[in-house]
Amino acid sequence: MSTITAAPPQSALKVVALDYWHGLKGLFTCPREIWIVYAVEILESLCYFSSVLMLMIFMTQDMGLSDTAAGTIFGVFSASMSFFMLFVGFIADAMGIKKALLVGLVIALVGRAVITFTVEPAIIYPGLFVLSIGFAYLIPLLSAAVKLSSTRKTQKYAYSWYYVVMNVGSLAAGLTLDPIREAFTSVMSFPVFGHELLVRPTQVIFLVGLLATVASLVLILFFFRKHIPKTEEAEAGESASPTPATVDKPEKKTAWQVMKEVVIEKKFWIFISFIFLLVLVKMIFQYNHSLYPLYMERIGLKEWTGKLYSINPFIIIFLVPVMTALTGRMHAYKVIVWGAFISAGSVFFLGLGESIMLIVSFQVMLSLGEALYSPRLYDYTATIAPPGKEASYMALSKVPMFFAKVGAGPITGLLLANLCPPEGPRNTELMWIIVGASTMISPITLFLGRKWLDVEGRERTAKVESAA
Repeated sequence: MSTITAAPPQSALKVVALDYWHGLKGLFTCPREIWIVYAVEILESLCYFSSVLMLMIFMTQDMGLSDTAAGTIFGVFSASMSFFMLFVGFIADAMGIKKALLVGLVIALVGRAVITFTVEPAIIYPGLFVLSIGFAYLIPLLSAAVKLSSTRKTQKYAYSWYYVVMNVGSLAAGLTLDPIREAFTSVMSFPVFGHELLVRPTQVIFLVGLLATVASLVLILFFFRKHIPKTEEAEAGESASPTPATVDKPEKKTAWQVMKEVVIEKKFWIFISFIFLLVLVKMIFQYNHSLYPLYMERIGLKEWTGKLYSINPFIIIFLVPVMTALTGRMHAYKVIVWGAFISAGSVFFLGLGESIMLIVSFQVMLSLGEALYSPRLYDYTATIAPPGKEASYMALSKVPMFFAKVGAGPITGLLLANLCPPEGPRNTELMWIIVGASTMISPITLFLGRKWLDVEGRERTAKVESAA
């Protein structure tokens, strides 16, 4: 067992501040693509979080679906994203990051256009299907693009700030949700080529996402280079060239070849087992997008939905860089497990009653745990991924969520219909206790199986022993 020597608070804060400052300065030595990735991530996060916060409300209020039917559709939509992520990493590693990002944005644009201007199920359902493919492309691709546009020295902070900007988009989604719903209360009409396109109040959120996707396409198309300059060799003295060398072109491989190389590795399957066990904690955010919005509507706190949701990204924006500095020298696996325990425990606040203060407590504790484990999960994945397989590992790390989302959607509908219906008696406390108890299974299992699952820790130990 390792011994930790506590440093004086003032000294510890100074070390954190210096580490944070040097990490931030290091990002300015990265290629410009790192900032383009951050900008696109803000826009895509705004699109994603605002859309999912309104989707259950849109389906139950505008499409007239029951809680159970809406929950099932939401689950299929969310699960489809995880399913398509199974393939997108291989395709991205084969075709190149810029082309893959453009493909994902175009697909997302089509899906968002469809769900913005109609409520017809025959059109909405294919639109959601297309949009799920677009999300499936963009989520792991942007994660992989961070590694490709950062250096080995700056990678830890590159992922920390990637998580920060993602939450900037989430914060914007939460803060704009309530004002937009208050400002747009009637149907808007747009004449296009002799046809009248209608946008209902709930669909204004989708329209904002449509415009943000257009902006992302412009950034990638005109400012993101096909070959990102390779600065890391220059830092290490491996390149004598006065100008940054371009990335050496690897041997061209098909998506099928990349997939075969990845799935035959034992380390990969241990990693996937680890991700599977973390799924239930990640599901809190699934419930935060499907269960929480209608819960807020039905307990009479509709006007607080976006504001209270924004507590989480607001805290994350400021806390993640600090937590990264504090835990940067600690085992990633241990940090992830402790963060998972804290996040899982946060749900039980909602099991105590219906009040703004309990919801605030839930969001604050959830944020503390998330600030610990989520950025280190990105770093952990990127660290153990073999060179050239970054997008594949990032994509496949999302796949276990497919199985959770298949069940989470219908469970959301059943919980709402039976314990938080639009009319009649409610038992929302029991509803959230059920969610919290199922979530706590993840950190407990991760703790018990730590000796087998901690791939990064074993590799570090082996390196230390071989150097001794």
